[in-house]
Amino acid sequence: MNDALDVLKRAAAKLGFEVVGVTSARPVEAALAALETWSEAGNAAALGYMTRNPPERADPRTLLDGVRTVVTVAVNYHVDVPAFEHEARFGRVARYAWGLDYHDVVIPRLRQLADELAATFGGKARAACDHSPILERAFAERAGLGFFGKNTCLLLPRKGSWYFLGEVLLEAELPTTDRESTDHCGTCTDCMPACPTDAFPAPYVLDARRCISYLTIEHKGSIPHDLRPLMGAWVFGCDDCQDVCPFNRFASEATWPELHPDRGVGQRLDLADVLAIETDDAFRARFRNTPLLRPKRRGLLRNAAIAARNVEATAAIPALRARLSDPEPLLREAALWALEGLTPDEVRNHADMLRSDEDGAVVAEAARILGGGAA
Repeated sequence: MNDALDVLKRAAAKLGFEVVGVTSARPVEAALAALETWSEAGNAAALGYMTRNPPERADPRTLLDGVRTVVTVAVNYHVDVPAFEHEARFGRVARYAWGLDYHDVVIPRLRQLADELAATFGGKARAACDHSPILERAFAERAGLGFFGKNTCLLLPRKGSWYFLGEVLLEAELPTTDRESTDHCGTCTDCMPACPTDAFPAPYVLDARRCISYLTIEHKGSIPHDLRPLMGAWVFGCDDCQDVCPFNRFASEATWPELHPDRGVGQRLDLADVLAIETDDAFRARFRNTPLLRPKRRGLLRNAAIAARNVEATAAIPALRARLSDPEPLLREAALWALEGLTPDEVRNHADMLRSDEDGAVVAEAARILGGGAA
């Protein structure tokens, strides 16, 4: 039976998957219970894909009827670069998004691995990665890849947390690499106070409503005023809780060139350039093949406006003024808020211009400024 694992691991390594685990396809009941508790507490915010029929996410048969084995892989995306500096100009991008969109990079190789394993062991196979309805961290943990940290990331011992996960579901039954998970965090809580928005109400619990990654990527509307100053320079995602994790001192360099910053947007974005993007077509052309397409133009420019005020990016003022007449009300409101901090002497004129805007949120923002309300 160990020969089967050797064959599997060699096939995976040939495709660049150096970290591989195997577990059975039985549902992850403990993870399901945790998901339901987390969701019922409201911590999922508007992540409907996480809260829609949780039992399906815990059972791989949702994706492949007759599945008996889950092969789980981890792909390193860590690249060592100089520390981020905003220089009163730049917004910060989470590390996983520096290169090309990992879905486009990982899934083709996963599908190739699925085909090879199906041909070798028989039966059907299916690849899954991130957006498929499966609790991939729970299956990876059971397969022995790592353990859940207090920041809710999967931590790989002596490797860290800078990893994408992917799965291949097999009808064939293979020996497993299951290990009982051990909490290696101990008394360390470095990740929790490192979160600027206090998104960890307790160890191992993330409140998405306060998470900068959620707010900058998944949240569709206006970001609460009290959280905006806490977001700092982040325009897409956030790495603060991972940056301070002691396990990430073991991080090595990613070997997949597609995940390196020279293939995508890199570590930072010029806020004035981003805010000057006039159309959805121009936005898609600028960020094609990268994860930054996800929040769309309205979301990323909203984030850039907030970051511009936070880092005092005065070079972005002309673009922010232009956004006051943007067709997207979310951007009119965000630009007005940003200009309040960057151009306090003229912001009342901007607010007066928008006091009769057709959008209620824009009118409310203008009224707050004209009334002298706190941001």
